[in-house]
Amino acid sequence: MNYAKLRKHLIALASLPTCGSPLVSAFFDLSKGNASALRDFQAWTELTRQTFSGARRQEFDDATEEIESWLMKAKGLSAAVFCRWGEHPLFLPMEFEVPLESRYHVDELAVIYPLVELKDRFNRFVVALTTAESARIIEVNLGSQSVELLTERPSLRERIGREWTREHYASHRRERNRRFLKDKIAVIESLMAKRGHNSLIIAGDARYVNRLTDALPSHLKHKLIGEIKTGISDQRLKDVISQAVNSFLEAEAQESHGTVQLLVSSVRAGGLAVVGVEATRRALGQGRVECLVVSSSLLKQDQEDLVRLASQRGVPIETVQNCELLERNGGAGALLRYLLPNYDSAEVEEPELEPVV
Repeated sequence: MNYAKLRKHLIALASLPTCGSPLVSAFFDLSKGNASALRDFQAWTELTRQTFSGARRQEFDDATEEIESWLMKAKGLSAAVFCRWGEHPLFLPMEFEVPLESRYHVDELAVIYPLVELKDRFNRFVVALTTAESARIIEVNLGSQSVELLTERPSLRERIGREWTREHYASHRRERNRRFLKDKIAVIESLMAKRGHNSLIIAGDARYVNRLTDALPSHLKHKLIGEIKTGISDQRLKDVISQAVNSFLEAEAQESHGTVQLLVSSVRAGGLAVVGVEATRRALGQGRVECLVVSSSLLKQDQEDLVRLASQRGVPIETVQNCELLERNGGAGALLRYLLPNYDSAEVEEPELEPVV
């Protein structure tokens, strides 16, 4: 599963019409094995099927049986499945290389917040693994490698003696190093521009990381979110990628909290923002939202309502974990494209604002 496919699936699920048949939304943590996940799911289905009767129970049973059959073949660290039988059947399975908490739901609408949060936290980024002789430029997409490009140092000709003096040799070596840096930057720049990346992490021995960082043009330095100064080898690649993912998650968490501070500051200044569930829901319905901000601790139904509206309209969503400032201000808010005169100031739900540092 890659970022682009997940985005398309989210839009489709958010826009999915109801038809009266139960739709099962199942999220599986596969870290303890598929059999363990299956047993947990079967315990939930046995209890939940009692809440249906007649044709709806049969549709529920058919949907959960299809999920169980697929689950034993699922690969990855986690999975999500959406399944519905009846007149308008649906079966949409997804496999991920990032963790998901096991959760099961059945309703007429799909539950999508766990995927919205996964998409926001495990966004795409680029990691450049640099050594003395080569650089591996890797796109990390939802926690796993999706694109890898390689650039190698130009060969150094051994011509000391009659043809070259030592000064000529040293000059050629410096030119070779300069070309190698330039080639690495060109590959990084091309990949990030073509695929719309905004985050870069550089990893490798400290001296090579420092050289590449110092040589980056300003527009790439602004996208540099972390450095991992460690030796690189094929055996350690998985560990380094894991470190890069953790560095990205730390940067993502800081960015999310920064967005909350911007949101609250804008409300205090009477600017382009609202806080509170109802004010945010109204702004989404009016098509005025530039970015939705949602707390992971918000009531599940409110989470689903807001992210479904935002996904239907293609509005970017920022999910925030462990942020008391957002929770004290209603657990949700929105940065707006424009204000409605004499309207937004009247509908703000008296946020508990505090000085923003």
